[in-house]
Amino acid sequence: MKKMLALLLFASPALAAPKIEVVSIKPNPAAFSSGKPPEVEMSISVTRTAIGSCDARVDFGDGEGRTIDFGVAAIRTLKHTYRKGGNFKVVVKGTGKTPCEGLREVALTVSGGPAPKAEAKKAEAKKAEKKKAEKKKAEKKKADPKSAPNKEETK
Repeated sequence: MKKMLALLLFASPALAAPKIEVVSIKPNPAAFSSGKPPEVEMSISVTRTAIGSCDARVDFGDGEGRTIDFGVAAIRTLKHTYRKGGNFKVVVKGTGKTPCEGLREVALTVSGGPAPKAEAKKAEAKKAEKKKAEKKKAEKKKADPKSAPNKEETK
């Protein structure tokens, strides 16, 4: 009986669910080549300890989240695009039928936002073109002798 009890005491840590160990966040390198602002698309890596399967939920802090199943992998990496800049709290915690143990929180500041839309640039160009045309018209009117006021000579 003592041998069985000792065996159970030593075996119990091995039976414990894997624990969420590290959460790291960095800009997605693919965003540099795609022309997207790098501060918007992020790579979130979650590392867990121990052998065994477990599930975790990643809440990105902007109202979106995703559940991940580690299976036999020790690290899972997700990509997430933040639609606008601001301060966010990324939270990873165990969930599901086989939840990972633990909870990790990481503060994240995203600066900037998506690149300006082409429509806005077109509107600015049209506005500048219109202003230039008005200026040209005013200069032409000033130089035209017919549009100048008639001065009658007094005798």
